[in-house]
Amino acid sequence: MNVELTKTAEKTFFQIISNYSDSKSIKFANETLITIQMIVQNNYIGSKYKKTCFRKFLISNQVYLFYTIEKEIIYVALFWDNKRNPTELDIILSF
Repeated sequence: MNVELTKTAEKTFFQIISNYSDSKSIKFANETLITIQMIVQNNYIGSKYKKTCFRKFLISNQVYLFYTIEKEIIYVALFWDNKRNPTELDIILSF
């Protein structure tokens, strides 16, 4: 199964790590890779997000990875810092 990051996923990933120290950024990047590997091995490991096509998986204490699966591709949709307003998340994921 292939994995693709959306532009939103890339943008939100870099927004999150830009607030971290170098060592914390490396740790978060490694945790992200491990999470993606787990999703590849078990596509439905993340919990379903509301009534959307997205699933979410907690990477760190405050960041979720949102993804969806279409055919044989896992699309990483975005990284979400749980400190943000959840209404914004629903707006982003609604399109």
